[in-house]
Amino acid sequence: MAAPSLSHPEAPDLRSASDRPRKTRAPRMSPVQPPEDDVVDGEARPVVLLAEDHEDSRDALRTLLDAFGYRVVEATNGREAVDRALAETPDIILMDMMMPRVDGLQATREIREVPALRTVPIIALTAMEGARDRVMDAGCDDLVPKPIDVRSFLAKVREWLESGRHAA
Repeated sequence: MAAPSLSHPEAPDLRSASDRPRKTRAPRMSPVQPPEDDVVDGEARPVVLLAEDHEDSRDALRTLLDAFGYRVVEATNGREAVDRALAETPDIILMDMMMPRVDGLQATREIREVPALRTVPIIALTAMEGARDRVMDAGCDDLVPKPIDVRSFLAKVREWLESGRHAA
């Protein structure tokens, strides 16, 4: 009688216990955990003020920024953005232009009136066509069009943080 084929799924495993491959559990993949401290590897985490009224957009951007080591402070409208900017003195501000209470253009103008915040880079986040002149006139330093391209968005944030403008 022939030995059962080892390749058949119902065939008994005739190898001794020491010859059988050990069943190992696949390593658990954990989601990216943002650092909980304000300092990572001896360096302060850059503070990003994210002013965005749409919860899904805000959550997605916060998750992305957290994953890249930024400390994110959130605002859900322009008034809150001004208040948070005053309280936190962020390293960079990402400002949605279409928000309730106070829009991003007015919030940017108000932030630019504060001496301690004049050099903080403000990047406009907008789907408005032809908005570049309007956002620059309000005091924004740059613009990221919506829908956001993640690579260019992150490159722009990094570029402005590394430019040192906010330290001036």
